[in-house]
Amino acid sequence: MTSATERVAPTPPPWREVFAGARGRLTVGLLLLEALVAIEALIVATILPAVEQDLGGLFLYGWTFTAFTLASLGTVPIAGRMTDRLGPRKVLAATVVLYVGGLLIAALAPSMQVVVLGRFVQGIGGGGLYVVSLAVVAKTYPERIRPRVMALLASMWILPGLIGPLLGGLIAQTVGWRWAFLGPIPAIALGVLLVLPSMGTVGGEPDEERLPVLASLQLMLGAGLFLAGLTGIGWATVVLVPVGLGLGLPALGRVTPRGTTVARPGLPAAAAGAFLASAAFLAIDGFLTLMLVNVRGFSIARAGLIITGAAVAWAAGSWLESRTLQRVGARRLVAFGASMIALSAVLVSTGLVQDLPIAIAYVGWGFGGFGMGIVFPTIPLSVMAEATQGREAGELSSTILMDFLGVGVGAGLGGASVALADAGTVSLEAGIAGAFAMGLLFALLLVLVARRIPDARSAA
Repeated sequence: MTSATERVAPTPPPWREVFAGARGRLTVGLLLLEALVAIEALIVATILPAVEQDLGGLFLYGWTFTAFTLASLGTVPIAGRMTDRLGPRKVLAATVVLYVGGLLIAALAPSMQVVVLGRFVQGIGGGGLYVVSLAVVAKTYPERIRPRVMALLASMWILPGLIGPLLGGLIAQTVGWRWAFLGPIPAIALGVLLVLPSMGTVGGEPDEERLPVLASLQLMLGAGLFLAGLTGIGWATVVLVPVGLGLGLPALGRVTPRGTTVARPGLPAAAAGAFLASAAFLAIDGFLTLMLVNVRGFSIARAGLIITGAAVAWAAGSWLESRTLQRVGARRLVAFGASMIALSAVLVSTGLVQDLPIAIAYVGWGFGGFGMGIVFPTIPLSVMAEATQGREAGELSSTILMDFLGVGVGAGLGGASVALADAGTVSLEAGIAGAFAMGLLFALLLVLVARRIPDARSAA
């Protein structure tokens, strides 16, 4: 338990405390793994237009993101409970095997459908990896140090943000996009071998509560049906969308705090805020390179620079958050970050107008990355401050789950808008504009929900 004096410390702790002794070795391990995952994620986001050009299946473009997220939805609640029971090492080992298996499937895919399958398998592992990382932060680091750790994890996206999109574009234009999935595998394996020994002191605790397996699978199925109904607007929509909601919403209520769907003040609002933040970000981010390549005619490498800038801005936002959370509070920080994302949705939309300078869109998405860099660590930190000792991973899993659900809904709804263009119903510009408009709506809702999350000033 953190002392009262420590909880009201007027200044953030020095960075050296994060790297002292055994804690430092654990920090380095977490940062290595985060950097490796970041490189892979940014490369894949950059080369997807090349995958679509080779294999076709524009209507499945959004599903390359959604499949990853649906798999994570079924994994996160279970992985959270298992991490509390068994400790992070066993969960990490299992999820990395699945993550790499998904990369192999995508790399060998003969069609876009198989790429989506590979992303699904990868998402099972990715959900577990995310749970392990945040659980270790919650279980191991004192409250006053956690914002520093979260800022460092965010900084691991800077170098990948600089080289990932450029490397992805180079790979796609030289040896082929398949190597973008194969290339990270040896580095991920090496990273895990370095991380596992540093987690030796973090154990599990017995827990007799039943794992939410059925509810998690029901939620995954419901979300999948809902998003499938949006992929091609037609007769199937009127069947799949209500059936998906009927399956998914009751299951969601069993794996999240009561009142999450209405953003009840406290932990439910934090979970809802995580959903809105990710939905807003992915509804925009998932379709930026598509806009730049297919509307503006840019090369994949040049289009990837917009992702690079946002990654750097994200890290800058997280650094600011680590220094101001105590003084400003989580509610104001989240509201400010959400406002930046909303502003960016407007600015990036100018990229759809040929007569307007494309620099507006590039700078605008920098605002989006900066805002997300503030919001993304603040919400889980507010949850960590109230988590029960020994059950941190399980209680964090609700926020992580809603984060992944937001990714799926944001990318899925954006993909549905783009799919209208593939069917010839609207122009590609209009389809992408619809995705950006959804991002704006989610960001504005987050501004309203921010006042209800735990303020968590003591978490700094």
